[in-house]
Amino acid sequence: MSPRRRRTQARFRIALRDNLQLHLFAEASPPAAIDNLKSFHSALSVLTSIRTVSAKSDNSYKATHLGRVLSLENSSICVIDERGVIIKEGQAASEPEAIGRFIRHQGRKIEHVGLETGSLSQWLYAGLAKQGFRVSVMEARHVHAAFAAMRVKTDRNDARGIAQLVRLGWFKNVHVKAPSAQETRALLNARRFIVDKVTGIENSMRANLRNFGLKVGIVSRRMWSSRARELAAGIPALEMLVESMLNIRDVLLQELRTLDRKLLETARADPVVQTLMTAPGVGAIVALTFRNAVDDAGRFKRSKDVGPWLGLTPSRYQSGQVDRSGHVTKAGDASVRTALYEAATTLLGRVVKWCVNRAGFVGGSNF
Repeated sequence: MSPRRRRTQARFRIALRDNLQLHLFAEASPPAAIDNLKSFHSALSVLTSIRTVSAKSDNSYKATHLGRVLSLENSSICVIDERGVIIKEGQAASEPEAIGRFIRHQGRKIEHVGLETGSLSQWLYAGLAKQGFRVSVMEARHVHAAFAAMRVKTDRNDARGIAQLVRLGWFKNVHVKAPSAQETRALLNARRFIVDKVTGIENSMRANLRNFGLKVGIVSRRMWSSRARELAAGIPALEMLVESMLNIRDVLLQELRTLDRKLLETARADPVVQTLMTAPGVGAIVALTFRNAVDDAGRFKRSKDVGPWLGLTPSRYQSGQVDRSGHVTKAGDASVRTALYEAATTLLGRVVKWCVNRAGFVGGSNF
């Protein structure tokens, strides 16, 4: 034990003994007070010896908890025991095998591993779980709120804080999706990226043509190329610009069609997606986006819990006499909210056939 720790324990024993003596002699008769004081000193001696032995012999504590802050190259790691005492800390490469080697220390059993959500969390979760560790992925917003009072923010301090949160259980678990859901999500993200780039190319051509007083107007995607070439005819600079950007657009549209075919095959093979597509206004992309986000429906106790999870319910602030509701919380996956909004817009604006959902929207009922 270090001299500083020994002095601290001595001051603690003296202060506690004096306070207890005052209490015992005020409340009990002299013989009873002496007996109680002897019992207290015996218990305190045992407590001190236990603390001293446990501080010297860390191997008596088998269960350890681990917190980790992830980065692309290296991860900061902190291993603590069930008392919160740091056993080991440092950095390791952001690889499941390297992290597994680092956290195994003198034959200790790693009770719980905590990861903060990030781009590598799913991959590391799968790799560490395969090695036999109990792993939890923690909500980044909750971790940030827990560390809001931290004066000095470093990866080392964050790893220490995450380890303490894991030990105490003061965190919210994040659902890690199945590998098939992750693959579908990657395809959906790639499709959205290509759609955004095609839209950006078209908007850029509109802006360049507008500078010369040429307005594209409302044109379908199929007729876009012919309309742009028609407007740029006779102006050499515009002809070269439009032709170059149309070539890029054609390549992107070709790859977009390839991704769409793959996503349609995935939708046809999933009975849940097929059921969702029976709703008016819901196509393969919307159904796959929702199915991919939910992944495991069993983690929701009630169907009503999905709305707040997606951030579609109003926020609320209540304190004393103040009680006000705000906009929707916008928690969760933004792409799912976008897909559901597009489906609702299609249902209201394009679906002509009567259905229960459309009647509920138009009639103002709480469907």
